[in-house]
Amino acid sequence: MKKQFFVYGLMLAAVLFSCRKSNIDTVQTVSLTVQVGYNAEDSALGLSKTNISVKIANLVSGQEYTANTNNDGIAVFTNIAPSSYTVAVANNYTPEAYFAATGIIVGSKVPFNATITQAVNVNTDIKLQLQSGKIGDLVFKRIYYAGSNTSRGASFRDVFVEIYNNSNETIYLDSLYIGSTLSDNTKVSAGGTPFDWSKATGMPSGPNNPNADYLYFRYLFMIPGSGKQHPLEPGKSIVIAQTAVNHTAPYATNDSENGASVIQGITDPSLTVDLSKADFETNLVDYKRAEYIPPANNPTKEFSAYKWDVDNPLIPNIDVIYVNSGNDWVFDATGREDFVMLKASTAPNTWIKYPAPSSTTNLGLQVSSAGVIDAVEIITPLETNRVPKRLPTGMDAAGTFVTGGQYSSQSLIRKVLKTVEGRKILQDTNNSVNDFDTKEKADPSKSEASFKAKSE
Repeated sequence: MKKQFFVYGLMLAAVLFSCRKSNIDTVQTVSLTVQVGYNAEDSALGLSKTNISVKIANLVSGQEYTANTNNDGIAVFTNIAPSSYTVAVANNYTPEAYFAATGIIVGSKVPFNATITQAVNVNTDIKLQLQSGKIGDLVFKRIYYAGSNTSRGASFRDVFVEIYNNSNETIYLDSLYIGSTLSDNTKVSAGGTPFDWSKATGMPSGPNNPNADYLYFRYLFMIPGSGKQHPLEPGKSIVIAQTAVNHTAPYATNDSENGASVIQGITDPSLTVDLSKADFETNLVDYKRAEYIPPANNPTKEFSAYKWDVDNPLIPNIDVIYVNSGNDWVFDATGREDFVMLKASTAPNTWIKYPAPSSTTNLGLQVSSAGVIDAVEIITPLETNRVPKRLPTGMDAAGTFVTGGQYSSQSLIRKVLKTVEGRKILQDTNNSVNDFDTKEKADPSKSEASFKAKSE
């Protein structure tokens, strides 16, 4: 009897085990198909969707799986257990790989990422769009340094720079510094050499290299703002004028005769430009008034504003941080010049002025070069007139110039690398001789035509 019960028990256990095994064998697995892509603009740059790593993780078991996309940007995961999964995609371009794919030079890795949590209880298809961070930065789009004819045009008074957002994100211009450095303007042929700032009077010794780690400014200005007052959208620009008036028409200067303003006339308006709609202007009158000291032989002489430093009340002024000498932001029309824009991590009141080597009065404002965003060196057209290199090679490998030289009404215009989804991406290789063309006539309009070197 016991034997019969034993046999019956074995048979029952076998049946139960068989049923359990059958249930396990019938658990259904599922598949997940992930299609990876870019937004329209990034896709138009020519970025590849091939061989991108896709990683999924089961939120219950912790099991992880990885697959790479095919030429169509598709990665497939088969025979996975029904569950909820996190899906993560990462595609990080090195600067070299990004340049090879797009022709755009970047200074660091360009990351593209996407992630999602997805319930996968049946066969599932999902699409993920990779998102990038900021690519590109502010650049000088146009530099009009040459001025126009001294008798028929506006001479040095109508110069301006145009700053362009070459990135794919809005950039806030608050606390953006723009200036020109103090350098040796002695011709190389006459023995001129770059300043060795380590020999400047009062320069401390220490771990920082005075020549490699800093720039020394003769002019420095700053766009004011609390942080987000001046947004600049991708593909847009601002114009900063030396004097924001219409130079193609007569205007009142700061001088007066017999109680009436002296009028600055114009002989040939076609040679110059209307800057009355500039975004910002420089005005040094208050700065010069604050530092004014009457001459010793005439201690009661009152301050008088520089004749042509006219303030347009409709155009905001940028802050004057430092002026080495002169009564206005006068660009060197001959081509012994540079233009630098930067952001700074320290306040201007912490910066120190040092005299140029072999000088006691020619002071340059020392500012860390770590925050430099863009820098352009201008040189003279005639090689025998050239002065020592002003900017480090890493900032600008080779300077450039307008072909017509000084007072030609010509400006430098940065080349367009490509147009993507209507946004122009300007060429920026840190080599101005390659990055700029000559614009036959300076153009502050920001129009389609303003991007072109020649009228079409």
